[in-house]
Amino acid sequence: MLGGSIAQRPRQFHDYFNELISNIEVLGALVMRNSVVGNNTHRSLDRDEFRGFAIADDHAPVIFINATDTPQAQIFTLLHEFVHLLINESGVSDLSHRNENRIEKFCNRVAAEFLVPTDEFVSLWDVQHEDWRVNLPQLESHFHVSQWVIARRALENRFISEQQYWGHYGKILDAFKNEKEKLKDKEGGPPFNRLINMRCSKKLATAVASEALSGRMLLRDAHHLIGVHPSKLKDFAKKELSF
Repeated sequence: MLGGSIAQRPRQFHDYFNELISNIEVLGALVMRNSVVGNNTHRSLDRDEFRGFAIADDHAPVIFINATDTPQAQIFTLLHEFVHLLINESGVSDLSHRNENRIEKFCNRVAAEFLVPTDEFVSLWDVQHEDWRVNLPQLESHFHVSQWVIARRALENRFISEQQYWGHYGKILDAFKNEKEKLKDKEGGPPFNRLINMRCSKKLATAVASEALSGRMLLRDAHHLIGVHPSKLKDFAKKELSF
């Protein structure tokens, strides 16, 4: 449904993330990502409040991912919310392994099992290492997922303590923040048009642009839906949607 075997997964995180998003959208869902409220860069979303949410709807199921979170965590959020849609249960998620909500626990288990199957993980984890983190690079390469996901599975299988896990996650989060600040200072962030496909879903952007450029939708309505100014819609469709 979402891809082939573990060996067939793209080695680059972003390639795999985008492949999963594309496959989910082919199945009928809209995947949206944003780090701020609307387009207001002064109102950042809080990852401590929620990592993502899913809206189960017969006509337009939606997955929203909080893009302030680390890229490694976003891929887990994506799969977690996809499970919400599969069981037709809307929900707002924090992804904590300590969440006792029955549905949240189920979605966490399915997402984790998809990314890193338990039997294979347990067989490959080497408990002989004095430093548990020595396992991370090898298993990251094997499963084609991030070290954060590997650490999470180690916690769930009781190979490491919560203190070890949260300490490692904190370092990942700090490194992500620092890297993000460096890129922001250097490049000023990605172009606004590039963000449209993330914020409103490339599938939705394609549908709206197609309808507006064919005359079946008013340009002002298209602007309201995806945030592209009418005078720039044609150029946006050509550069970002390959029209």
